Amino acid sequence: MNESILNHLFLPHYLPSSVDDDYFLQNNHQYEHMILEYMKEYFNQLESTKETSELPIFSALINCVKHWSILQNRQTCTEANLQSTITKLTPGSFLPLYFDAQNAAILIEIEKNNVHRPLVSSWQVLLPTQEITSSLVPHFSCFPVTPYRLYDRSQLSSLAHCELLVDFMKNTIEYSKSYKASRQVNEIRNVPGSHYVCQWWIQQFEGIQIESNSNPSIQFKKKHHDQIRWSDALLPFRRSGLWMTIKVVFRIILTKRLERIGTIIYKLLITHFLTYCLSKTCSKISTDVLVHCIRKIVRRLNKIETLLSSIDANDSNQWVQLTKQQIQMKINKILPKPDWQNSIKINKEKNNKLLINNLKFNGFEIYKHSCHTLNAYLKNQNLSQTFDFFSGSQNYDKFSYVNQDDYIPSMKEFTGKFNYTIEIALTRVEIWVELYLNQWINRPTMSHS
Repeated sequence: MNESILNHLFLPHYLPSSVDDDYFLQNNHQYEHMILEYMKEYFNQLESTKETSELPIFSALINCVKHWSILQNRQTCTEANLQSTITKLTPGSFLPLYFDAQNAAILIEIEKNNVHRPLVSSWQVLLPTQEITSSLVPHFSCFPVTPYRLYDRSQLSSLAHCELLVDFMKNTIEYSKSYKASRQVNEIRNVPGSHYVCQWWIQQFEGIQIESNSNPSIQFKKKHHDQIRWSDALLPFRRSGLWMTIKVVFRIILTKRLERIGTIIYKLLITHFLTYCLSKTCSKISTDVLVHCIRKIVRRLNKIETLLSSIDANDSNQWVQLTKQQIQMKINKILPKPDWQNSIKINKEKNNKLLINNLKFNGFEIYKHSCHTLNAYLKNQNLSQTFDFFSGSQNYDKFSYVNQDDYIPSMKEFTGKFNYTIEIALTRVEIWVELYLNQWINRPTMSHS
């Protein structure tokens, strides 16, 4: 599992500043469909442990993801596959599609009691950049959006309609507009316009009717937890629209079938999936990112506990309690040790000591610098200098000055008279400059009688 999925699931710190730096969004969203593949792997794991048998609604979600993952991949989204999938949809099935090229999503539902007249709906997924960045007020979208009932199911499986959906998947029809030099141009850095999917696609069906029997008790608001990162990039990083669509579709399905308890099942299912993804990638990420993700999961669990206290969840209580325990066990397994910060501090101190011990203060590199200006000045100065050493072992390699007020060191004297290397001679000069230069500049001038 690629660790870039955590960028979209958890929005950690230090997000990429461009789509080119994100595995899922780079190359025109080439691998964004992999989020659905990870969701399919997650459901396969649940099926292998018989956990999905606890709630029959999971079969609808599993079939939904199975069909959706094939069609969301541009390599396998063909007219033939789309036509075959729509034709084979069974009663009670859902088929969503997300079109990143149109910034829109659709949902097809085959009802059990009205197989030949399916419901369709469509909506804008991501908000335009200016709406996200121009206000600190949270942005919400209301769901489910208005559903429409088709006159005949064959309208969906016609070749012309399947070709249209494939074109929606691959080619942007409408860009946002901006003005540059008094001319209107396509703003490709913003999200595409969703008009053709959200309005025209619905209206082009013959005999379509607004579904008036929708249940108001299943309506909900979805907050746009979006992040826009932009630093001299052609296209900015934004949270995956597919991930947003997955959450909306799952909540629509679960609340439509289970009503109020469906909200808790949805939130717990998504939290379980987040934990699954984090456990698969925790070895590839830094400790601070891991802690950030764990905190978000724990906050979600706390909110779920609050919801459980206000709703009778007897029918689903066994699955709810089991799933909560599994999440907590996985969190405890990947949670860093309480002293994880101490280990970082110890390693840092150890590395600093090694760095100091490895330094060779007598090495040529330590003293290697040009000092062109100082060297030229010292060669051209005409003052006389006298240099002498103190005697005795305690004063070895220390020097005193004769006529100290007027003394200035000489490179020629150091290298000639005392046989110092260039490195040591330059060091002596540096020491003199540091300790005695101001004294030499401010020395009293001798008066001449």
